[in-house]
Amino acid sequence: MRKVKILSILLMICLLVSILFQTAINKVYAESKNEVTLNFEGGIIYDGYVEYSKKAKLQLFKGEDLVVNISNNMVIDLNEADYEFVIQEIPAEDTGSVVGPAPVKLNINDWYYATTTLNSKVIFKLESSKFSGTLDVKLVRTRTVVNTTVKNVYNDISSKGVIDLTGGQEYVIDFSKDDELTNGLKSFADLDKTLYYKRDNEGLLATDNESEAVIKIVGNKSENKAILTAVNVGTKKSEVFKGFHTKYTGSALNYDGTDGGIINETRTDYYTRCTYEFTFQYVKEEVSPKEYKFTEGANQTYTIDESKNATFRIDADYSLFTNKVYVDNKLVDSTNYDSKSGSTVITLKDEYLKTLSVGEHTLKVAFSDNGEAITKFTIKEKQQNTNIEDNKNEQKQENNNLTNNDVQKENTIANPKTGDNVIVYFVMFSIALLGIITLAIVNTKRKKLRK
Repeated sequence: MRKVKILSILLMICLLVSILFQTAINKVYAESKNEVTLNFEGGIIYDGYVEYSKKAKLQLFKGEDLVVNISNNMVIDLNEADYEFVIQEIPAEDTGSVVGPAPVKLNINDWYYATTTLNSKVIFKLESSKFSGTLDVKLVRTRTVVNTTVKNVYNDISSKGVIDLTGGQEYVIDFSKDDELTNGLKSFADLDKTLYYKRDNEGLLATDNESEAVIKIVGNKSENKAILTAVNVGTKKSEVFKGFHTKYTGSALNYDGTDGGIINETRTDYYTRCTYEFTFQYVKEEVSPKEYKFTEGANQTYTIDESKNATFRIDADYSLFTNKVYVDNKLVDSTNYDSKSGSTVITLKDEYLKTLSVGEHTLKVAFSDNGEAITKFTIKEKQQNTNIEDNKNEQKQENNNLTNNDVQKENTIANPKTGDNVIVYFVMFSIALLGIITLAIVNTKRKKLRK
């Protein structure tokens, strides 16, 4: 009983995985197309088949269903379903030849393809990986029987970039270049043709209708380049296309020998499979420059003959500095400033600052990431201190006054007034007279004592 339950669970899991797998497959088909155009060269179209006179009848099947409305220039999506040809040979008239009639061979775009016989039916499957574009299909009788082994070789690349189509300008796809973007675009171009592509979900799909196309690629084999231009974009500023694109790039045929009259060969088909993400820019967008800040020195004042240089520090990595410093929108010669890291330090030299006019100026420093730093600074003349000058003048006046007083005193002593002179003379006379009298008295007393 337990084993039955386990088996039931496993069965349910397998059923679920199968459903999910089928959904994924259907999603792949839905997301990617490979539309080809069928042209039945030399055939007569009937209801449900194409007849090639005296050779064979050809039918087209979509899965298990017969395509009744078969026609020339019909378009089918090889990723939508499994398409295959069923070929019924028409018996050839007896010519009396010992060898017999030549067999019927399938030829597509001038290549012979081996068919498969299954249940007496001659079948050829149109594999999506092998075919694209226009397929010229014909049935021919040929004596030579060739067994062709086909090998597919894929070159897987990825491509991403911006295609500048602003102002209606052309974008040149140079086939001599080998960069990632160019290689991706080359997979969409043909040097011998003009190709149109329309939007299909998120990606690009080839179309013959120019009115629904978004881009046109014109090949120029002589110049080894192709020209890409935008069409029918209206007022769009830009578009992004991404997806998966396969391009057949050529074949190489290798002869493997003959076995019993059958020629064996190996044909190697080469394809480029590109995973792409293209941004088509139709209108140039104005990009605001990144603004860096001044961490030191913003709005500073430089005083002539007093300040020494003017230093500014900016919060930008020094590796981004472009050696472009502007004052009043004029580029400053590198000899007039110094620069160093930490983050970015710009020092305007004293000699240069003295050449600027007195007043406000604008400093701008540019960086390689489209960033810039802008600030103001002011040039100022050196101001005289009026208080000090006044004190000096007062001191000078005092000194002058003192000097004048001294001179006056000297003059007073040297040149006394008339009234003052009489008094002086009288005093000097009185002292002299008193001295004489005193001297006389002393002499008289000495004479008496001698007697």
